[in-house]
Amino acid sequence: MLTPLSVEDSRSLLTWFNDADYTEANLRNYLGSPELPSRALRNQSRLLDRTRDATLLNALLRWFWMGRIQQQSEIETSVPEALLNLLLESGLLRRDGGQLIPRAMLLPVGDFLVASDHPQAIERGESEMVLWPNPTSKFLSRFAVRRHSRATLDLGTGSGILSLAAARHSDQVVATDLNQRAIDFTTFNARLNGIDNIEVLMGDCFAPVLNRRFDLILSNPPFFITPKTDYMFCDNELELDQLCRRLVKEASDHLNEGGYMQMLCEWAEVDGQPWQDRIAEWLDGTGCDAWVMKGLTQDPEEYAQHRIRETTQDTSHDAELYDGYMTYYRERGVKAIHDGLVVMRRRSGPNWVRIEEVPKTPTGELGDLILRTFAAHDLLQEIAADEKLLAIRPKLAERVRLEQICDQAGGRWRAESLTLRLISGFPFHLAMQPLVAEFLATCDGVRTADEAIRDFAATTDAPFETVQRECLAMFRKLIERGFVVLADA
Repeated sequence: MLTPLSVEDSRSLLTWFNDADYTEANLRNYLGSPELPSRALRNQSRLLDRTRDATLLNALLRWFWMGRIQQQSEIETSVPEALLNLLLESGLLRRDGGQLIPRAMLLPVGDFLVASDHPQAIERGESEMVLWPNPTSKFLSRFAVRRHSRATLDLGTGSGILSLAAARHSDQVVATDLNQRAIDFTTFNARLNGIDNIEVLMGDCFAPVLNRRFDLILSNPPFFITPKTDYMFCDNELELDQLCRRLVKEASDHLNEGGYMQMLCEWAEVDGQPWQDRIAEWLDGTGCDAWVMKGLTQDPEEYAQHRIRETTQDTSHDAELYDGYMTYYRERGVKAIHDGLVVMRRRSGPNWVRIEEVPKTPTGELGDLILRTFAAHDLLQEIAADEKLLAIRPKLAERVRLEQICDQAGGRWRAESLTLRLISGFPFHLAMQPLVAEFLATCDGVRTADEAIRDFAATTDAPFETVQRECLAMFRKLIERGFVVLADA
């Protein structure tokens, strides 16, 4: 495994890579595509051609992006001796005669440089391989709450990418994993990136942090729902989705009051039970508010094919594997498999749970979106009585836009529809009638909801009680979705 360098040598190594432009922004342009080398993609020849010139960046790419062995004679003019010595001392390279053999992949993520196993480890069937920062871990990182945390837990840390990011807003980070190889990589990556407030512990689920509590828990666990346990980074030994259920059930015991747990997961939809009910049972009795955001849904056939393709390059056993997967799902009555994000917040008192399917393309500061959404639900509880809602001073959020679609006919444009839309976070939208859109425009954060409703009611023919009831229902929906905030928000 890798050997953490001294603080000074780690800083020097990182500087060498940055000076060579081995950065996320540059590689995206330099390689023409961010894809990793893969036999399935058949991109090795293109990457070899792109890195054919004898430069330091190309030598680093061939070692730590492509996983290629290079001869000492090939890199003598492009790789400084001081850098080569650091690579050998750290174990990132191994010398075998005249060959220099890479022992890890190095992936730039933002301003971090993250060591992990190379994709070739999947092709070799190495069960303890540590996955590189993939789209799943990056997705969870985008959603992570980034307020100050006295203590953050990264459960199932893998390469440690979530811990590295969390260390910037946490007094202390605890990174745990069942895989000793992941422990070693996270330790190495913390030192390489100059981070000294990460404690790395080995163990299963919450066992390494017994009797400890956190302001934030992040988890990207091995949640694949398959009959196999080939790879520690994605498989687990429990039935279907029971590992994720266990983590949800146990999380509140390790959260401080007001602390958040954010976990990516998959769950099964089985015969006779709506998918919402299955995940609602996980949350029942946890003492936490919760927002479950469902993303992709796959039928068992599609899911099996997808997972087989991801975890093996050998096609000779596809029929046998597929039959094993489908037998597993049929015996358990699995109708569909869903993925999504579960966010929990420990809070005393009556808890709320929001379970929904969300749009696929959120934008903006998603950690802030989490905090805003939970604050909106708190507000709705505080102003549950009509008289309290009437007393607020509402206004449209800055990220709200009104879109009008017009139809051309008879030589002129005719308004066809109005849509109120959020332009950051999840792109939620609501159809609007012109009169309602005009009413919302008058909600300026100065007038109370009662004053705005009374002025609006005077412009309609409907009974005041009806207008008030419908406006209050609309305000509740708009507050929940983030369209309407209070004047001081």
